[in-house]
Formats: sequence, structure tokens, C-alpha cells
Amino acid sequence: MMQQSPGRFDYLDNLRAFAMLAGVLFHAALAYSPMAQGFWLSADPQQHALFDVFAWASHLFRMPLFFCIAGFFTALLWQKAGGMAFAKNRLLRVALPLLLFLPLLTLAMHGVLQFGLAYVTQPSALLQLIKPMLSAGSPAELPFSTMHLWFLYHLLFLYVLTYCARTLLSDALQDRLLALPPRLLLLLLVLCMLPPLSLVPAPVPAPEWIFPALWALWFYGLFFACGYVMFRHADALARYSADRRVLLGLGAISYLVFYQLLPADLRVQQPQGWTKLVVIFCEASGALCWTLAALLYAKRYLNRSNPLLRYLSGVSYWVYLVHIPLLFLVQFGMTDLPWPAGAKYLVAVLVTLSGCLLSFHLLVKSTPLGKMLAPATARL
Repeated sequence: MMQQSPGRFDYLDNLRAFAMLAGVLFHAALAYSPMAQGFWLSADPQQHALFDVFAWASHLFRMPLFFCIAGFFTALLWQKAGGMAFAKNRLLRVALPLLLFLPLLTLAMHGVLQFGLAYVTQPSALLQLIKPMLSAGSPAELPFSTMHLWFLYHLLFLYVLTYCARTLLSDALQDRLLALPPRLLLLLLVLCMLPPLSLVPAPVPAPEWIFPALWALWFYGLFFACGYVMFRHADALARYSADRRVLLGLGAISYLVFYQLLPADLRVQQPQGWTKLVVIFCEASGALCWTLAALLYAKRYLNRSNPLLRYLSGVSYWVYLVHIPLLFLVQFGMTDLPWPAGAKYLVAVLVTLSGCLLSFHLLVKSTPLGKMLAPATARL
């Protein structure tokens, strides 16, 4: 087994920051996505199919990429500092933000939804559905949800599972898996993803309820394990460097078939039988190919540091945590306007990002919270 040589992994820091910031683009697009009209709170009367194309393409690999990077840094920190220091670091960087922000975001979302019901004359189907719960005036009337913080919530379970599986995921087993032909290994990973994907609708939903989703721990856990092995074996990712264009192309083909087979209304229709099998196979292969391609292209073009990249890395965690209530507030404010979907989307993204960045500088940057959310070092 070859260990990583000392140095920084700037491309992973930068890629993680871009993926977090891209969450604003993804969540904003769902309001104007025809397929998401039935289940998105801020769904707008103005829609365009291009938002479907973009939203579900980014959704295909953005969260798998997060978990892959998280697995890499788990292995890095564990080797660098040991198990106890790793646990303290993760409690500070993951568990504490989850405990602090989940109740605050729940209260903020309750207020934003009340505003939406009072202000919007064309509320979304989901907003109308939860109106009786909101009329009681208490956040407790709504079903409990971890919202977009489900990522942090499930990471905590993966950390525990990593501790338990360190003896199972032995160096010998990793060596045997990596001894397989690279493309055969990819096919094996895709096949391992099919069982959890068969249990849920496509595209994969956000596992945001209080009970951890076993399918999510399985599916995203495979990407987490890939990141873990990627650190432990320095050449694991490099084996695919020559195939990065092939991976990009295969991901695109997989997504094209996947998208064509998605129902027009994700809420009420789902593929069945062999069509379902094709859908989840394309979903798994697209997620894996594009995740690997993102890592390879980032390693080639983003493995650097400059003031702008360091700034984006520094603010990205805060933007991820707080953007949803502000985004919904902005979109509710524009719902009744007869603007084109593209104009509304642009305004929603720019105002949300501006609000998040302004609040970071005014309320967070120079505080203990700012230090807590600052990116952890990627240096061995």
C-alpha cells in the first residue's frame, strides 16, 4: 500500500467549496422545474424544462461527491491525529453545527412559510398541503425534518460505521479490490449501488427525516468508502486519469437515458419493472462516472490556492448552512410576478448568495462561530 505524500489537497478543498455553493443553484432551480412542481415548497408558476435538465444533472453527482470527499478527509484526519482527535474534530465541525443550526433553521423556515402563505396568491401544491399545519402557529405542528442538513446527520452515522468497519475494510481487502481491472471495479461498484436505489424513487430523494435512511447509508456510504480508500492508496484515483474524458462521456450518456426515462411528474409516477432497472443502473453509473470525472478534472485544474479560492472555501460552509430560508423568502416574494423563469432564477441566486455573504461578514467572520466553520486544514 502506498501512502499519500505530505502536502496539501487544494483541489479537494476547492471542489468541496464549489459543490457547497452549487447547492444554491440546485435548490433555486427546483422552483422552476416542471418535474418538481408537486413537491417543492417554493414551486413557481413560471417553469422551463431546462431547469429540469440542470437540476437533475447536478443532483446526480453533487451529493455523492460530497460523501466521497468526506471519506477522503476522514482517512486523512484519522491518520494524522488518531481516533480521539478525529472524534473531537467531527463533533466540533459536524455535530455542533447540526445541533446549533437545525432548531434555528426550523424556526426560520416556519416564519418564511407563514410569509409565503400570507403573501403568495399562487402557492405551490406542497405549500397548500401544509397550510392546515402552519395555521396552528407552531413549528411543532410540522413533521420534523433535518432539511438540507441531512448530509451532516448521515455523516455522523458514517463516522460510527467507519470506526466499526476499520477491521473489516482491511488493507488486504482494499489491495484485493484495487487489484481488479479499473473498469471491472467500476462495474462492481455500480452493481453494489443498485439494491439501495431500487428502494427509493428516482431521482434519489433527500433522506431528511429523523430516522437515518439505511438506503442512504448504503448508497452514499459506498462513495464515502471510495474516498476513504482514495486517501489510503495514493494511486487509486490516478488509475483513472487517462479515462477522465471517457468517464465524462459515459456519465453524460447515462444521464441522457436516465433523464429520458424520468416521469413528467415525479410525485405520482415512477418507472416499474425493467424500466426501473435501467433507470437505477443509469443513475448509479452516471453518479459514479461524474463523481470520478469531477475529482480528476479538479485535481488537474483546481489543485492550487489563491485569495479567491481561499475566500470561497472559507464562506462555503456558512452558505450551505443558511441559504435555504433566504432562498425561499426571495422566491416567495417573486412567485406572483409575471417574470420569465430565467429572470426569477437569476435574481433568486444573486440575492441569496449576496445575503449569505453579507451575513457572514457582518455576523460570523470574526466570531468563534466563524472559526468553527472555517475549513479544516488538508495538510498531513
